[in-house]
Amino acid sequence: MVKKLKKNEKKKTKILKVIDRLKNKITAKEKKLSKINVKIAGLEKKVAEKKAKKHAKKNAKQSPASINN
Repeated sequence: MVKKLKKNEKKKTKILKVIDRLKNKITAKEKKLSKINVKIAGLEKKVAEKKAKKHAKKNAKQSPASINN
C-alpha cells in the first residue's frame, strides 16, 4: 500500500513538472508574439506616415495649380 502511494506521488510530481514546462513554453511563445506584434505595429505606422506624406504632397501640388487656373 505504501509503495502504491509513493508511485502515485511520483506520477503527480512528474505530471506537475510537465505542466509547468508547458506553461513556460506558452509564456515564452506569447512574449515572442507580443514582440512581433509591436514590430508589425511600428511598420504599419511608418507606412501610414509615408502615405500621409505622399497624399499631402499631392494636395500641395494640386492646390496652387487649381488657384492659378
